[in-house]
Parts: sequence; structure tokens; C-alpha cells
Amino acid sequence: MRASERSAFGRTVIQYDTVQRWIAESRVELEQARLLAYRCAWRLDQTGHHGASSSIKNWRDVSLIKVAVPAMLQRIADRALQVFGAMGGSDDTPIHQALAWGRLLRIGDGPDEVHLRQIFRMEPMPTWSIANSPYLAVHPS
Repeated sequence: MRASERSAFGRTVIQYDTVQRWIAESRVELEQARLLAYRCAWRLDQTGHHGASSSIKNWRDVSLIKVAVPAMLQRIADRALQVFGAMGGSDDTPIHQALAWGRLLRIGDGPDEVHLRQIFRMEPMPTWSIANSPYLAVHPS
């Protein structure tokens, strides 16, 4: 692992809290994206891909994936570039390609803004009003 090999200011970079946090955050984001993709695939397998049997939740999940996965790829690649230093931008690693692909994937099937608008449109409306919100504390009279 490059973080164990590269040193800065007399310590390997993996000894720095920031790098440890980046690795942990990257694992969390990767698992979130993986689970979102698995859920979407499962729903599509259960209800089908076309016609009336296909749930609006399926297509909301597709839009969620189209926003979440490329953004996650870019964030993780950016952190990797920081850890690798200048070597991350060379042809010796795929990091610069991951950054470029992450950006291209964010516009390839429509920009994030289109997918975010779709997600908003498919968002279920709450069945309660603000006054009856289960999230507000009861105010004493």
C-alpha cells in the first residue's frame, strides 16, 4: 500500500490521522454505493425492468446510483491522488484515469442536475404536516 511506503516529515503518510480518516471514509462510501447498486439490482430482478410491473422506486434507485457512484469515484480518486502525491498523476497508477472517468460518468447519461431533479420528482410526499411532524418536540403550553 502506497501510504505505508511514502513518507513525509519523517513519518509514513499512513501514520497521519487525516490519511487514516480518508481510508475509512473511502471504505464507507464504497460500501454505501455497493449496497445501493445491490438494492437496485434486487428490485429490478423482483419487479422487472419494463412496463407496469416496474416500480418508480427502481428508477429512483437508478438515478441515485447515477449520481452517487461517479461522485464517490471522484472523491476516492482525489484522496488517493493526495496520498500518492505526484506519482498519482503519472501513468504508473490509474488514479488520474479514475478522476477523469468519474467526471465523465457524471455527465455521460445526463448531468447530475438532471438525475437530482428526477430524484426530487420521485420523492414521496410526507403524509403529515409540519405542525404534526413526528420530528418536532412538543412545546409546553
